Amino acid sequence: MLKFCVILVFSIFAVTGKAYAQVSGSITLASDYSYRGISLSNEQPVAQLNLVYDAPDGWYAGAFGSKVKINSSSSDGEQILLYSGFSQRLRSGMIWEAGATAALFPKSTDLNYGEVFTGLMFDNLSARIYYSPNYIGLNSKTLYLEANADYQLQERLDVFSHIGWLVYPDGKVGQVNRNRVDVRVGVGSNFSSWKLQLAYGITRPQHSYNTGKYQNNSRNSLVFSASYLF
Repeated sequence: MLKFCVILVFSIFAVTGKAYAQVSGSITLASDYSYRGISLSNEQPVAQLNLVYDAPDGWYAGAFGSKVKINSSSSDGEQILLYSGFSQRLRSGMIWEAGATAALFPKSTDLNYGEVFTGLMFDNLSARIYYSPNYIGLNSKTLYLEANADYQLQERLDVFSHIGWLVYPDGKVGQVNRNRVDVRVGVGSNFSSWKLQLAYGITRPQHSYNTGKYQNNSRNSLVFSASYLF
């Protein structure tokens, strides 16, 4: 599955390159790397880079990189997230999309995993569902359902929200593999090429992942980030 996702991502990179894709990206400093309700940086500040290729015919591809800290005793590592997909506007005005992601941990390759996804977007609302046959070292199939919304209060001020639900459809639910809900609400502000965000996240149930491969906290958190957009 991971190999399939990597091949698909790089194939779409090639397609978008031939389609005269538009390039954009961001450099971010964040107080924590909170990912689906858990901290992948052991609640430490991180630097992140995101690059996106958008082709005029609906194809897109991107790469995201972040510092990670698997547990309190480990040295810093990296996560590289490759993603690609295709989106199309429907007659109703909704936008349909489908694609794949490949998450790579160069210093902890046993955590590598792939996902496929599909979703819908309409105005400032979006929803996606992801499937992975072996999620981030947990040796279990997962479904992740998410819904996102944002609303512009003023020209330079907006509010946003997110809710996600991680589900284990193969029934491997225990102390580690427990269905989990994460909720995040926040505010953001744009200044020229800069974007500032402050978000509060709530995770239920709260527990620490301890798989023998990594230990990360799952708890409520307040995260501040500053991004330079280009």
